[in-house]
Amino acid sequence: MDFVRLAGNLYCEDVNGWLALRRYKLPFPKVKTENHLPGGGVMELDVPIGAIDPLTLSFDLVGANPATLGQFGMRLSQRRLYTIYELITDEKSGVKRERIVTMRGLFSEGDAEEMSGRGLKGYGYQIKAITDYEDVIEGYGIVARFSFWTNTWQGYNIDVGSEENRILRISG
Repeated sequence: MDFVRLAGNLYCEDVNGWLALRRYKLPFPKVKTENHLPGGGVMELDVPIGAIDPLTLSFDLVGANPATLGQFGMRLSQRRLYTIYELITDEKSGVKRERIVTMRGLFSEGDAEEMSGRGLKGYGYQIKAITDYEDVIEGYGIVARFSFWTNTWQGYNIDVGSEENRILRISG
């Protein structure tokens, strides 16, 4: 238990979600696999195919902020920059650190909470089509970085893309 997440805030470009933020869930990579059952085999295996599933950021906001609701988009060109600032603490040393997670994605799905009587109601948001992602912890450096456009994924002790890009003559 080195770093503990204590608090967070969400920005979408110039819109500060602090006062309305109820919860958020950061994207985390999931290895893309294909099921394989060998001929005559009795056990199926999930075989990794060297790719990751699409990333999704989800969050809930209280209220109906038109500046946020109006960000809905249907094309990659309508992606926006989402930034999450977190306060984390190093439990061994007591040092507080900043974590910044940025991603460029598309608000492509929303879900209004059911309205019933008085109370704080809002919307759930899904940010999909994430093409760029970066996670940085102050004093530690880059935890992860991904770019769809340059075919690279770095972090989590993985460096995917550089050798493949060289072979395929992909530059970005």
